[in-house]
Amino acid sequence: MAAKVVLITTGGTISTRDSGKGAVVSRTGAELIEQLGSPPGLPDIKVIEFARVPGCEMTPLMMANLVATLEQELEANDVAGAVVTHGTDTIEESAFVAYLTVPSDKAIVFTGSMRTGSDMSWDGPRNLLDALKVAADPRMAAIGAMLVMNEEIHSARFVTKGNGLTLSTFHSPACGPLGRIYNGAPMLFTRPALTRRVLKPQVESAVTMVRALSGEVDALGVALARPGLKGLVIDGFGSGRVPLSWPAALEAAVARGLPVVLASRTGAGAIGDPYGYGGAGHLLRKGLIPAHEMPAHKARLKLMVALGNGLGGKQLRDYFEDE
Repeated sequence: MAAKVVLITTGGTISTRDSGKGAVVSRTGAELIEQLGSPPGLPDIKVIEFARVPGCEMTPLMMANLVATLEQELEANDVAGAVVTHGTDTIEESAFVAYLTVPSDKAIVFTGSMRTGSDMSWDGPRNLLDALKVAADPRMAAIGAMLVMNEEIHSARFVTKGNGLTLSTFHSPACGPLGRIYNGAPMLFTRPALTRRVLKPQVESAVTMVRALSGEVDALGVALARPGLKGLVIDGFGSGRVPLSWPAALEAAVARGLPVVLASRTGAGAIGDPYGYGGAGHLLRKGLIPAHEMPAHKARLKLMVALGNGLGGKQLRDYFEDE
C-alpha cells in the first residue's frame, strides 16, 4: 500500500489565484492536488482545510491550534507524514512551533510558494509535490518539522526567509540545507545534532520584542511598560549588543523576574562578546538569556512556548542554551 500523507492547507500565496484586482487566497486543497496531475511517486493524500488566510494573518494561537491538528492526524497508523501549505511571511514561525511542540517522529513538512497561482512559472505545484515526497519518505523520520521549497530541505529550527521576492529566499545561515530534491527524488545529506525537547503547544501571548536601533532611546521603555508583560526578546546589534542607555533598564527588569532573551538582528551567530563595557557578555552575566543562532522573531515564539509551559529560572535558561 502506498504511504498516506495528510495535507493541511492554511492559505498563503500557494493558494492564490487572480481576482482581477490582484492575487487572493482562494484555492482549496483539492484544487492544489489537481494541479499536480498524476506524477510517479505521488502518495495517497488526505486533505484537511485548516484555514484560508495570507501568511501575515497567522498568529501564535493559530499556530498552536495547527499543531494540535497535526498531532491528531499523525496518530493514525496508516499516515506516514504530513504536509502543511502556508504563506511564506510566517511559514518559518509556524514550522518552528511545530518543531518545538509535535512529539511524533513522523515527517512534518511545510511548503508554500513565492509566485502567485496566476504567475508564469508558478512554483507552488513543484514545491507541493516535493514536500509530499519528503513527507512520505521514511528516511525523513525523527528530524522534526522541516521546510521544503525551491528543491531544498531545511530544518525548521534553522530556516529563515532572506529575501521578499526571490525563489531562493529560504536559507539556514547556521548549517545550510539538510538535503535537496534532485530529479524529483529527495536526498538527505545530514541530520540536526541538537536535542529536540518537545513541549505542549501552549503559548503565552504577553511576550514582545524590541529591536536595537542607533540612537533609539524610547522603544525599550515603551515595551517594558506594556501591561501584563510576561517576557521580552531583545533584537540586538552584532552578537547581542544594545545602546548603552539600555543595560540598566534590562538588568532591573531581570532582577524583578522578567525573562529577557537576547538575540542578534543579524539573525545568526552566537550571542556574547569580550567587551569591557555594557556589551552582550555583560548582559548575559546580568541574567539575560542567549538565543544562539536564532533570529529574534523565532526566539519570541520559543519564549512564548516556554512560558506557556511554565518554564522559568534555570529550566528556561537551559531550554534556550542547550537546545
